[in-house]
Amino acid sequence: MNLIFRINIILYLIVGAIPNLQAIDKVSTQWLYLNVLNTISLLFYLYKDYPLKDVLKNRGTILFFSFFLWSLISLFFAINRIESIVVLSQILAIVIAFFVLMICIREIEKPFKFISNVISIFLLIEIAYIYFPFFTLDNATSAIFKRSRLFQGFGANVNITAFSVIYKVPFFIFSIMQIKKLKFVSYLLSFSLFASIVFISGTLNSTRGAILTYSLLAPILIITAVIIFIKSKNYKFLILSCIYCLSVLLSFPLNVRLAETYKISKSSITNRISSLNALVDNEVELDESLTQRTNFYNQALNTIKNNPIFGVGIGNWKIKSIDTNKENIVGYVVPYHVHNDYLEIGAEIGLVGLGIYLFILVISFKETVINFTKSIFTSSVLKQNYIEVVVISIFLFIWILDSNFNFPFHRPIELINLIALLAYLNSKNEIDLYEK
Repeated sequence: MNLIFRINIILYLIVGAIPNLQAIDKVSTQWLYLNVLNTISLLFYLYKDYPLKDVLKNRGTILFFSFFLWSLISLFFAINRIESIVVLSQILAIVIAFFVLMICIREIEKPFKFISNVISIFLLIEIAYIYFPFFTLDNATSAIFKRSRLFQGFGANVNITAFSVIYKVPFFIFSIMQIKKLKFVSYLLSFSLFASIVFISGTLNSTRGAILTYSLLAPILIITAVIIFIKSKNYKFLILSCIYCLSVLLSFPLNVRLAETYKISKSSITNRISSLNALVDNEVELDESLTQRTNFYNQALNTIKNNPIFGVGIGNWKIKSIDTNKENIVGYVVPYHVHNDYLEIGAEIGLVGLGIYLFILVISFKETVINFTKSIFTSSVLKQNYIEVVVISIFLFIWILDSNFNFPFHRPIELINLIALLAYLNSKNEIDLYEK
């Protein structure tokens, strides 16, 4: 059974690799895959008479089902109930995936190490797939800086791909930290992988949010690593952090040089980041993308203000936004998402539903964040599992940034990492699953 639990976890974590099967949006087949996998997994554990009662009583499970039920109630206030049913099926997929992953995680040894290793291996495959066009197409180099679909990898678009690989960095760091031998090889692999991720996010896909995220990660990693080294004399995490920072620093001159070579200076990292100055200078209207996001945020806030309890119905923001954004719509392009998960959830199912979602995150990450804060900002002795605490905190930082500027909650390739982590953390809250 131990092998079955592990295979089950792997099948969830590779959801991003599911092909689109000629679907217009790749996430459609990924949601279908999750629902099929959920059904098979649940039927199997019911057939094997697995004791589900303990998992059902877990407060994380209760909160997830509460989130689904509140979303279901919002259906009665929806403009388009068919669309609500479609999105409800996705939320149910999330809830059951969390439930099944909790079952599996409770039954295997060192679950966080296993999850990290699987995600790290998948990261290597994902990066290879993104770079594959360079080896098969003669014109691949001409697509650099053009946010081409050639380099979208397993993601539905280049923005999702850019964040998908960044999400996996903390897990990769944890996996490398577990290697006792071949240290030079592991450092060389780390540099190659970090440099590849930075190049994908900043140059191939030129995604501002991803550039900002991996750039901010550099000082966070260095500061954390220095404090850990002072307290524990663990130089390996410090070396990995320095390698990551080196990859980020080298990416800037390389990016500028390539931009000059291909005569696309407006797509260079420096120009992409400098466009964010519009936020600081109060000149958002000078950047079309920032203008759109600002409009979406204001419209979502007004929607929450007008529908604070039940919202406009789960999955109905894309319909409500046609009315709220009608003055800015060109052709048939409508604001499908708010580009902020929290505002979108609040607009669709009200403040109660948003509160449940936030409470799931708070109770799950609370202990980890407290331990991270104590480890870094106090003189307390590091706990045995301090590396785990650090990498989970880094993942949370990435999630907070991405979910405030994009919509990872609606993208299985990104969301599945969070669901697996929530399942692990809620299991650990019941029984001590810290790595020994």
